[in-house]
Amino acid sequence: LPTPTTKMMKSVIAVALVASASAFVPAQNARMPTKLNFEYGEYDDKLWDQDSKKDVYNKWDPSAPRSTRNFNPFETFKGNTPDASGIYPGENRYKDPIRGDVSYA
Repeated sequence: LPTPTTKMMKSVIAVALVASASAFVPAQNARMPTKLNFEYGEYDDKLWDQDSKKDVYNKWDPSAPRSTRNFNPFETFKGNTPDASGIYPGENRYKDPIRGDVSYA
């Protein structure tokens, strides 16, 4: 014969099972838009010298959103200049640019 304690334990177990089942249901609106195809700048893997920076600067449209093809190469952020794609050191996808040989002799 079931006792009141047994019935209560069964109901507690049933509630616990139902509550834990929600852990396996996908969350609503958890999807974030991602861009899989990242487009690097025009001078990516090319020489990033003063002439290249001037070319990018001349194509820069300040009224358009900042992108890897539309940025000010002379702009600094915390003392750092961007790479050939407009990405600063410490940010995702930063690539050390190919710099020209500098001789002070």
